[in-house]
Amino acid sequence: MKHAGIFLLLLSSPLLWAQETPATPAPQTATLQPQYNSDNTELEAELAELKQQADAGELDAAYQVYAAYAQKGMVAQAEAWFHRVIALKEALAESGNIAAMRELGLQYLRGDIYLQPNPQKAVTLLSRACELGDATSAIILGEHFKNYSPEDSKNFYTKAYQLHQAVVATIEPGKELTQKQRIALEILGNMEQEGLGTEQNAAAGIAHLEQADTPAARERLFQTYAKGIGVPQDLPKALSYAAQIADTAADSAALSKADRNAGQMAWLLADSYLNGKNGVTPNAELAKKYLDIADSLNIAPAIYCKALQLKNAGNAKDAYILFSRAASMGNPEARMHAALMKLHGEGIEKNEELAVEMLRQVAARHSEGQAWYVGRAPYELALYYERVGAKQQADEWYRVASDRNVVEAMAHRGLSHILPGSAAEWSPTLMYKWWKIGSDAGDPTCSRYLNLFIWVVIPLILIIVFGLPVLLVHILNKRAEKREQNEKN
Repeated sequence: MKHAGIFLLLLSSPLLWAQETPATPAPQTATLQPQYNSDNTELEAELAELKQQADAGELDAAYQVYAAYAQKGMVAQAEAWFHRVIALKEALAESGNIAAMRELGLQYLRGDIYLQPNPQKAVTLLSRACELGDATSAIILGEHFKNYSPEDSKNFYTKAYQLHQAVVATIEPGKELTQKQRIALEILGNMEQEGLGTEQNAAAGIAHLEQADTPAARERLFQTYAKGIGVPQDLPKALSYAAQIADTAADSAALSKADRNAGQMAWLLADSYLNGKNGVTPNAELAKKYLDIADSLNIAPAIYCKALQLKNAGNAKDAYILFSRAASMGNPEARMHAALMKLHGEGIEKNEELAVEMLRQVAARHSEGQAWYVGRAPYELALYYERVGAKQQADEWYRVASDRNVVEAMAHRGLSHILPGSAAEWSPTLMYKWWKIGSDAGDPTCSRYLNLFIWVVIPLILIIVFGLPVLLVHILNKRAEKREQNEKN
């Protein structure tokens, strides 16, 4: 979808009046009859007041009743109240309520859980809202028509652009911008960058986005300079917008636990200042600042990074807490570190059973490419099982580790192909293969085994294979000569 960015931006905009549809089992509309009440007396008592409000025409009350039934899995009642919500929206749209027209138009355009798509009705509702000056409906129609009616699509985008321009024209110098004006500036900036409803103009788009000064506008500006969209790539400038996003989150209690995007920006900044990436000079103070923000916003790589810092500083106890926290968020590197600390009791209480289970979980992530823990986890398991005398399990994990290019496991893998009692196939060729791979990768044990094999075992085999028969022939010949000599005498 070429213009998905602007379309998704509008769908998430506060200008778009919409409510989420609760999850509910798939309806069986062919067999259900409208049921506005249930047999659950306790639930009905809780919903009584809301139902009275809904009967009086209050849309929000009707929606809450529908949501209550949907969350309880009461399909018949949920469907009946869903259609009552639709009926109230239809009445509002008929009376000229633009928000109702837009919401209904979207629902008919995409379909809903109890509503079949009806593009014709959707276009009628959205077109009417557009005629009444709703720019969002115009953009939705522009998106809808772009694949099969480019001219209509262009006209609706142009209409949307003009309507947003009209809102921007109401801005008075020196006065604080309203939310509506900021959103209009934000959308104008996006449309100018993408060339929707107007000529593509990166400079004008950037100016409007900067004037909007909203979180979404700052994110768009970050992407603009990070990727070089219509302007030369400028990573330090991109990071300046990332800093604005992260700093806003840090200063806002409302965002402190919820704004994941701000957290990702904070982590990008922390990583950049820690390692001198993206055109910035390393700065320990700024790195710490943004690492703390990312940590507070539950960004797993940032938590893992802080844990590594604590571990390297000798604070194993606090490091393990952070490793465990990041591991609970799905970070495999953190789980690997936590497992090793538990396995060896590195500054914390040793627990081999828990550590082995954690290592197994990490080892199961075999599709993670060349990440270090992919092979290290099975190798650590092999070492553990070898230490406790579980040879068969150790051999199996050595095999997995060597298959994942862990050179330290290849010496054992080669031995397994020649030692008696091993479950691996007896094969000097495979033995040589694994020792050669390990030796070429710089493993000293594989190099030692390989040299021993080449300079001792192979000559010994050659002596046995070729020298022994010659010796036997020589001995037999000597005996024959001796017999002949004895016979002559």
